[in-house]
Amino acid sequence: MSSLRSTSPKFLNLPEDAWRSIAVHLATSDILSFLSVHRNIKQHLSNSASFWGQLLARDRDEEYESNNNSTKSERSCCEDARNEFMMQAYKQALPVVKWIPLNIQNTLFASAREGHLSCVLDGPENSKTLVITGGFTDDDGVTVIGIKSGEQTWGWTRLTPIVRSSLVYGASLTALPHVDSGSKNVTIAKAVRFGGFEGGGYSNETDAVWLLTIRDEDHEDGSFSQTASWEKVETSGASPRARAYHSATLIHGRYLLIIGGMTWRGSTIEEAILDTQTWAWIDITLACSGEPSGRHGHSVVWDKSRGRLVMFGGGSGTDLLTSGVDNNEVWELKMNRIEIPSFGGTGSKMWRWSKLYEDTISDEHEDDSDDSDDSDAEVEENNEMEDTNDRTYNNTANNLSPAESLCLGRCHNGMKIAPDTVLLMFGGGRPNTNGVLGYNLRTNAFIRPLVRGPMPMSRFTGIALFLDTEGYVFIHGGYNGEESATIQDMHLLDLGPLLNRNFNSLPVDTNRRSNRVVTDEEAESGGRMSGYNDERSVIPMDRFLMHMLSQQYRGLDDTEGL
Repeated sequence: MSSLRSTSPKFLNLPEDAWRSIAVHLATSDILSFLSVHRNIKQHLSNSASFWGQLLARDRDEEYESNNNSTKSERSCCEDARNEFMMQAYKQALPVVKWIPLNIQNTLFASAREGHLSCVLDGPENSKTLVITGGFTDDDGVTVIGIKSGEQTWGWTRLTPIVRSSLVYGASLTALPHVDSGSKNVTIAKAVRFGGFEGGGYSNETDAVWLLTIRDEDHEDGSFSQTASWEKVETSGASPRARAYHSATLIHGRYLLIIGGMTWRGSTIEEAILDTQTWAWIDITLACSGEPSGRHGHSVVWDKSRGRLVMFGGGSGTDLLTSGVDNNEVWELKMNRIEIPSFGGTGSKMWRWSKLYEDTISDEHEDDSDDSDDSDAEVEENNEMEDTNDRTYNNTANNLSPAESLCLGRCHNGMKIAPDTVLLMFGGGRPNTNGVLGYNLRTNAFIRPLVRGPMPMSRFTGIALFLDTEGYVFIHGGYNGEESATIQDMHLLDLGPLLNRNFNSLPVDTNRRSNRVVTDEEAESGGRMSGYNDERSVIPMDRFLMHMLSQQYRGLDDTEGL
C-alpha cells in the first residue's frame, strides 16, 4: 500500500484491511460518507471489486456470486460490483421507486387475464426466465421472457406445452432450485403448481400438484429450441384441503409451505407442507392458539435471518368481489429454530403464530371461515382481536391510512426484495389500488417510498415478478373493479431510479398517461376514484440525505478530499 501523507490524521495511516473492517460494519449511508472523507480511502476501497463484493455478501440472505467474468478489466469488474451494491442499498432502504410503462401493442404477448400464475426460473451464468401462464382464460400457452447476462434485449416467446395440464386460476406457481441437466448445451428449469379453481364462479377447487418443466437447448448447428411440458405429480401422505388464492413459500429450497386460501365454502388458514424432493405431504403440528382467521389473497415471505415467516393482509369471503372483507394485519409464524414442524410434537417443537400489526380497516369481520375444525374458544378469541381496531390514521410507521391499507388487501402483490425489506403493491377488493408500500422486517415498520413515473391502472389478482439482479419488478394483468374488466398492460417498477438507468430491454411506452390514485375517503367507502397527484411533493429527510450522499460519492474524484 502506498504511504499516506504524514500530515494526514492518524486514522488515515491505518492499513487498508483496517479501513475495510471499519467499512463493512457501517450502514450503507455511513459507508458512502466514509468513502467521501478522503481521496486515499476512496482510492483503496472504492476501486476494489472484492470490497464491494464483501459488502454485497454481508447484505444478502444467500451466498453472493459475482456477475463478473474473466474477460472484464479490474476497473469494469469494480464498477459492476459498486453499481450492484448501490442497487442492493436502494432495494433495502426503498427511498424512491419509478413506474416504467411497456409497449406491447401489435404483439402476441399473454392476453388480458386475472388470477394467472407466474414465477422466475433461475438459469446458469445469472440468466433467468420469466414464466406467465394460466389464469381466468382459455389460453393454456406458456409465455416466457428470457434474460441472459450480457445481453441487453430481453427476448420473449409463447410456448404450447408438449404435455398440457388442466386450466386453473388462483393457483400458485413456485420456482424450484436450478437443475443440472448434465449437458452444457441443455438447461432445465422446473416450477411446482398447487391448487386453484378449475370451475367458473370460484368453484371446483383442486389439491392437484403439477410440475412445469422449461427445457432450453443450443444445437450444434447454432439453432436454439425451447419447450414447455406439464407433469401431474402423484404425492404421498394425507393431501391438504383443496383451495385457491393461497400462498406458497419455498423454504430451504425444498419444503413448499402452503398457507390459507379460498374454497367454495369460505376462506381457510390451514397450513400444509410439501416435500418437493420426495413429493410427500408432511403431517405438521402448529401452535394454533390465537392463529389468524381464514383468509385468501394474502402474501407470505420467509424472513430467514430471524427464523420466521411473515404474512401480510388478505381477505375473507367465497369470491373476490361480492363477499368478505379485507384486512391489513401482519402476522409472524416463528419457526423456533426447527426446519419443519414435528409429527405431532410437543409445544417446544411447534411453529407459533403471533400478530405484529392489528387490523385497522375492518369494522366487522364476516365469519365465513372454512376451518370447520376450529374450536369455539379459538373463534371467540379471533373475534375479540378483530374488534380491537385502531381508527386513527396518522401516517406514522405503525399506522396505515385506509388507502395505504389496500396494499395489504386481498390479492395484492407482496415479495421480499432485500433481506430486511418487503414490497407490497396493488390489491384490495373494493376499491382496488395502484399504491406501493414497503415493510422493514428488522424494525417491523412500514416504508413509504416516493413514487415517480406514470401510475398504472389500479388492480388486484395480477402478477408481479421480482428481478433481483436487475432491480426491477415486472407487472402484468389483473382485474380493475372500477372498469369491471381484466387488464393486459405491462409495467416495470424500477427499484433504483436514483441510479439514473436507461431501460431499453423491452419497448417503453413514452406516451402513457398517468392513472388516478385512490384516496382515503374512497378506500373507506369503497367508492369510485377521483382526483390524482402524479408524484408526492414532499421527500422525507432520510430519503433526501441518502440521495445527497449518493450524489456526493459519485461526484468525488481522486483529487478531492481533505
